Amino acid sequence: MFIGDNGQGKTNLVESLGYLAYLSSHRVSQDKALVQSGSEEATVFATVKNGSQSAQLACQIRSSGANRAKVNNNTASLGDLAGWLKVVLFTPEDLALVRGEPAVRRRYLDTTLEIIRPAARASLAEYERVVKQRNALLKTNRGRPTEALQRTLDGFNDSFVSLAADVTTRRNALIDQLQPLVQSAYATLASGQEITMGLESSDEAGDSDLTEWYRESLATGQKEEWERGMTLIGPHREDLIVELNELPARTHSSQGEAWSLALSLRMAQAQLYRQDTATGDPVMILDDVFAELDRGRRQTLRTLVEDYEQVLVTAAVPSDIPDGFDQYKRYVAEGRVTDAGV
Repeated sequence: MFIGDNGQGKTNLVESLGYLAYLSSHRVSQDKALVQSGSEEATVFATVKNGSQSAQLACQIRSSGANRAKVNNNTASLGDLAGWLKVVLFTPEDLALVRGEPAVRRRYLDTTLEIIRPAARASLAEYERVVKQRNALLKTNRGRPTEALQRTLDGFNDSFVSLAADVTTRRNALIDQLQPLVQSAYATLASGQEITMGLESSDEAGDSDLTEWYRESLATGQKEEWERGMTLIGPHREDLIVELNELPARTHSSQGEAWSLALSLRMAQAQLYRQDTATGDPVMILDDVFAELDRGRRQTLRTLVEDYEQVLVTAAVPSDIPDGFDQYKRYVAEGRVTDAGV
């Protein structure tokens, strides 16, 4: 348990672990924001262990230029860091999983996919590359397509529909795994509620072959895409729909219900990671989240996470922490961690 005033470095500590797990920050979209002002780089080192096995991980985050990584002191690509460390990070920002924009829920699905199905990382990256190429062509020639440009776009479309169908299929399979786990976790927090989850595209496509549905959708929206200069359909734009008792949770949930749903989505993520026995339990991180919960939900969350192998908790106010977490207090001040009483 890491206790300290705001601005002393508690979130830096847990964010560094989250970066090693997901190769991105939960707070900011640009890596350069992670580097201290006036410095050229920030470096994260960690030793990860599972049973008798261990590995040394290192990541150099640069204010400009490409980031660098090492695994067991050997130069590696950033992608090689994936899978060594599994982290489930609870933060005050998690309310956006329910109330926020679709991009937040897409990121939740895709980061989970990349951890439990490492091969998905290549599919997601290739899909993003093709979308960028399509968008560049559409934007540069906005409103004035020629026959030659249309043939070029058709070439991108062949790759696009195949990759879009693959990404959507992977997401659907993940949702099938997540939904019963979300339902179970939510029942612990607030019983008597029904949770349903699904993708917009799958609802619209119905029983159609996804590849053909995407191809037909591109043809239908072709004129509008040329006019607006951007790709208007695909996994990069769809939303994960979460419903509470058959109503959209984003607009029809109370503050308490939204928090319970957000916590349930994270607990479902943890359960999936735990099922991969090769790497053991994920590291559970609760970053100042108890301050956002009432006393009852604080105790319930403690119950949900307490049997995981490693749980890291940060708090600015010790009284926010429920009973049962105070055996291992540490104090954070000016970027340093000290034992209790030191």
